Amino acid sequence: MGILGSQGAEDFAATEESRFDWRLVGAILGIMVVGLLNVYSATAVGYVGDESASSFVLRQFSFFIAGMGVISLVMLFDYRFLERAAYLIYGLNLLALISVEFIGVLRYGARRWIDLGLLSYQPSETMKLATLLALAKYFQARTSLDKLDFKDLWPPLLILGAPAVFTIVQPDLGTGGHLAIAGSVVLLFVGIRTRVLVTAAILGVVSLPIFWQYGLKPYQKDRIRTFVDPTSDPKGQGYNALQSMIAVGSGKISGKGFTKGTQTQLDFTPEGHTDFIFTVLAEEWGLMGCLLLFGLYVFLFQRCVAIASAARDKFGSLLCVGIIGMLASQIFINIAMVTGMFPIVGIPLPLASYGGTSVLTVCLALGFLLNVGYRRSIF
Repeated sequence: MGILGSQGAEDFAATEESRFDWRLVGAILGIMVVGLLNVYSATAVGYVGDESASSFVLRQFSFFIAGMGVISLVMLFDYRFLERAAYLIYGLNLLALISVEFIGVLRYGARRWIDLGLLSYQPSETMKLATLLALAKYFQARTSLDKLDFKDLWPPLLILGAPAVFTIVQPDLGTGGHLAIAGSVVLLFVGIRTRVLVTAAILGVVSLPIFWQYGLKPYQKDRIRTFVDPTSDPKGQGYNALQSMIAVGSGKISGKGFTKGTQTQLDFTPEGHTDFIFTVLAEEWGLMGCLLLFGLYVFLFQRCVAIASAARDKFGSLLCVGIIGMLASQIFINIAMVTGMFPIVGIPLPLASYGGTSVLTVCLALGFLLNVGYRRSIF
């Protein structure tokens, strides 16, 4: 019967099982299933590189299997190892991000990917998670409980600002801005003095004209103009925004039916399998399908918040908060983008959009979060 005896062994097994959040895994799998169905529908007509829908689905399914494998591997070690290696991970990712400028592949007018053969690696995606690790490491070592003042912000802003700037100049304003938002969530969680926030807000407003004049490329300015008024150029810069809003609105309550969306199947909605996957869901599944996906995301975040609240150290808690901020802001930006409430940017919908780097990065982040929850108790 062993050292614990039969009853003791059963109690220990029950404790081990309760420490692993199977409900969070269930939410992850549910979102993946929704994503697979919509990737199939978005590519059913075979217009994406003349490939069949089955090839896209099989590839996406392989990404999901790899993602679950990543989660399993992450669970094998104590997340506190990440604290010791955080700056090394950050440095290697920053090096990869910089190297894109020299060895990156040019796609859609931007150099953001490194061709690895079977997979195109986008360093800016993993850089988000590496930045959160570095910030959690930095604040773990900080002993003061006071809110951050001007002098306290320089090191974390450097950690956050360097990868954000390198990402924006690729150019990838959407991912760079998302990285900055995710990192800022950690800073706000730690606490920032009111005078610092007020000063930052004033400087932000004052610098907007300068940023508009010198910081944005012409196509980025056009995206903002068409966000304000999509009808100003309905066949040009405003086309994507208008078509995505038409697709979302035409789904009504119950949708048009699986693979029966006219905007999707007639190729009016661009990039329906990647950044605009939500338009496929809204058109073919309607409001009910959207509420299903929202429900899965809400349940996922409820479990994530529970794990962050129960973390046994500051590093684990800060890492969880950063991951929650990263995923929540990504979901908000993507859905707001396709519904006309945010300018068009290249931000995928987590675990739903097609793409290997995005899937693996999200699974890696959720694996870290599950690891924190699993080791929340010391035996």
